[in-house]
Amino acid sequence: MANFRIDVEYDGTDFFGWQLQPERRTVQGELEEALTRINGGELVRVHGAGRTDAGVHAKGQVANFTLPKEWEATKLRRAINGNSREDVTVRECTIQQDDFHSRFSAVKRFYRYSCFLGTSPMVRRFAWELNDHISLDALNACASLLTGDIDFTSFCKHVPRQENRRCLVNLSQWINSGSFVIFEIEANRFLQHLVRCLVGTMIEVALGRMTVDRFGEILDEKNSAAKVVRAPARGLCLEKVSYT
Repeated sequence: MANFRIDVEYDGTDFFGWQLQPERRTVQGELEEALTRINGGELVRVHGAGRTDAGVHAKGQVANFTLPKEWEATKLRRAINGNSREDVTVRECTIQQDDFHSRFSAVKRFYRYSCFLGTSPMVRRFAWELNDHISLDALNACASLLTGDIDFTSFCKHVPRQENRRCLVNLSQWINSGSFVIFEIEANRFLQHLVRCLVGTMIEVALGRMTVDRFGEILDEKNSAAKVVRAPARGLCLEKVSYT
């Protein structure tokens, strides 16, 4: 058997996230269905680097699975794409060492969250439309508080059995890109709803509904019941997973 790595891009709009769910369409399920057909009906289990939420997109999701060695990587990529719908595409397929795991071998994940300043039917599947004036300085004042080894209890979904809610963040910034303001964040790991809760609450600050100091206080409180704002899923994209 060979351990295959695939680099996957998908429009998350019509998916209920990455992870398998009964009676719901997911990215993992779509890939496993394609691979199972290719494998003569025998189930192929696919492991992803990150479990993106319903409606979240990816340009650089990574997954791995095992198949008989006689498969040539380029032909396998074409076969997967030929058996999948158009909103998910395998960009690259390679054979890895047996100990490679898309999730546990990863060292960093990089996300972007896009906000569009205005309204546009051309971008609204992939951005949060904001019609009010926002302060980029306020956004970056908040973002500057998020680098380092941070306990994000206040900004993630509460999972009772999850004891470790710390992430090592090495990049956190907002950038102005024409009609967009974009949040970029890179860390060793991410918690459920983390980026969306950070973005939604930072936008509250940028709109003058909350102060930067209050944002910092919420972060420091480490309170799973903290009142934060979750941004829509459609603006979030997993851009890259790094392994070195």
